[in-house]
Amino acid sequence: MTLNTSEAISVALIIGGGVLYHLCQKSTPTALDPFLALCISFGLASLTCMAVSLTRRGVSAEQLHRVNWASIGLALAVVGIESGYLIGYRSGLKLNITSFVCNTLIALVLLGVGTFIYRENFTLRSAGGMILCALGLLLLR
Repeated sequence: MTLNTSEAISVALIIGGGVLYHLCQKSTPTALDPFLALCISFGLASLTCMAVSLTRRGVSAEQLHRVNWASIGLALAVVGIESGYLIGYRSGLKLNITSFVCNTLIALVLLGVGTFIYRENFTLRSAGGMILCALGLLLLR
């Protein structure tokens, strides 16, 4: 798989952000209410995103009119993911396996969604990867 510069930067941001994300989730003090911790994190993330948006092209009425249901859905998804990991780590889920299991299961679901809803190609290679992912989950059991 070859990546152009934009793709490589995106992958680096995802990997770096993902590692930092799990380290921070695992290191959040257990005495701190998980939803207060998330509120602080979301607030800082919102301010950061707003600052980046303002420096790129600003916020206009035209841009705000383009917002649709996906922004609300993404907000709900972020709360679900963030609180799931935070509460899970506090409950004893292991850092070295939780993300792998969750992301593998998400990938398996999205393989079906991509194939059946978005009509993306499903190949023998995809099927083989799906089988290997499932076997990997079974080995971790």
